[in-house]
Amino acid sequence: MRITIKGTKSLVVYGILLLLLMQIPVFMLLNRGEEGLLLYILLIVIIILTIWKGAVAGLISSLVLIFCSGTILLYMRIAGTISTISATFPLYLFFIYGALLLLLILCAGKVRELLLLQDQHIQHLERDVSRFVAIDIETGFDNETRMYSTVEEEMSRTDRSKHNFVFILLRLENYKQFKQLYGVNEVHHLWKQLAMKIQKTVRQTDKKFRYGDNQIALLLTDTSSQFIDVVYEKLDQALKSHQLLNGHWVTLRYKTSYFVYTSQVEQSFEELLLSLERELRTNEL
Repeated sequence: MRITIKGTKSLVVYGILLLLLMQIPVFMLLNRGEEGLLLYILLIVIIILTIWKGAVAGLISSLVLIFCSGTILLYMRIAGTISTISATFPLYLFFIYGALLLLLILCAGKVRELLLLQDQHIQHLERDVSRFVAIDIETGFDNETRMYSTVEEEMSRTDRSKHNFVFILLRLENYKQFKQLYGVNEVHHLWKQLAMKIQKTVRQTDKKFRYGDNQIALLLTDTSSQFIDVVYEKLDQALKSHQLLNGHWVTLRYKTSYFVYTSQVEQSFEELLLSLERELRTNEL
């Protein structure tokens, strides 16, 4: 946070400096006729390009502008064909314009650099917030970030204590169609009811997670594979039927998969989860 505030102050300072420097060509060019107006417009375009694409693009554009404009003015002065132009826009003023343009580009490049840095800080803060805010609003379950850390901690505990646990993944089928057909209020009601039913079905010591958009994950501590059929039967009875807000009942379909973790398992949680997601395509609750 301290770095972000410091970066904001620097951005304000360089932004004000850029605006103040931009006033110099206003007084220097706008009273120099059409040539001065054209050069001022080109200066504004290059500054905008610098803030958009960076100092390198601005410097390249400015060098092209200075070279072409300077070459034309010098050629016309040598040829004696700019008696009217030289009176309104002398060469020494063009050199001052070139130096000022380079200074403005460097300042605009610094502004862009600070803007990008602030954007990176904001993204970092957003990731931190999503990491610390670990509760899913609709279900009250822990979210996906908390799921990874909790399961990995349970795996470490299992490796030490030689206990088992079961991890179950439930995917609600036709979720997009349900959302389109019944709307947002029914979706909130659905997840609230599912969460309440799951809380009543499994033990309080078991961990519940909202995983992705339409999946629920359950971590059943100190549980072996011999109890999985009993758990599935209870979940099937509790979750298959859902009452809408208007009182009508609908039947929900789920795909499911699970793994039993013991101290002999050598796969990581990411690998086990990937295997579960492949199994979800065929296994119905």
